[in-house]
Amino acid sequence: MAEPILVTSWDDGHPADRQLAERLARHGIAATFFVPVHNCEGRPTMAAADWRALDAGGFEVAAHTVDHIRLPGLPPDEARRQLADGRRRLEDALGRVVAGFAYPGGRIGRHGRRLAAEAGFAYARTTRMFCLDPGPDPLAMATTAQFHPHGAAPALRNWLRHGGGLGRLRLVRQWLASDSLHGRIAAMADAAMRNGGVLHLWGHGWEIEEQCSWPLLDEILSALAEGFPPDRRLTAGALAAAQTGTGPSTRVDTAG
Repeated sequence: MAEPILVTSWDDGHPADRQLAERLARHGIAATFFVPVHNCEGRPTMAAADWRALDAGGFEVAAHTVDHIRLPGLPPDEARRQLADGRRRLEDALGRVVAGFAYPGGRIGRHGRRLAAEAGFAYARTTRMFCLDPGPDPLAMATTAQFHPHGAAPALRNWLRHGGGLGRLRLVRQWLASDSLHGRIAAMADAAMRNGGVLHLWGHGWEIEEQCSWPLLDEILSALAEGFPPDRRLTAGALAAAQTGTGPSTRVDTAG
């Protein structure tokens, strides 16, 4: 059985991500930050200097469109521009290739995967949760859990919207068996460890800030650092590269 892997990724590029990065670094947890250039929902975003600081700190900085706008319903040319220009702006600021992308709202739509491939992304992350495997398609990378106290209704909506499945339903039940977010993430970590799978935890720095969840985040990161050795803590890009055989030889042989 393969050794379990921990991946964390954080969306929307809010200035709170600077504090989030400090806490991740303190616990030795790898992370990918999916950052838009602007946010059409009105939330502030980090500046290019912040992207460079994250990159210099050993984190992966990846794309999230120009304006944090959901792709379904956009005219194809505008959707194409959102992906291509978002990637180009990051690459100009960082001086390196940006391999990854996260679909805003997790919504791929009819054309999102094709557009991500056309834009040159090596992988793209969704919000399909309750998986212990990123899945066979690097442009539709699945996750395990969001850093958010989802109850039964949103958990089951995610399960249904993203294809159901008995394996995912078992994880939904394990998630809901605890009343606390700490307990729920611990249950997902235990499942990954038992199955030699991937625990992919994702969330939003702005949400942690709004919910005053920094102490809880520290508790959970500390527990995860105890359970996953340093060499098993990967960015989303490193996981995708391992899966496609273009990166380190880490293999993930699981059923999510």
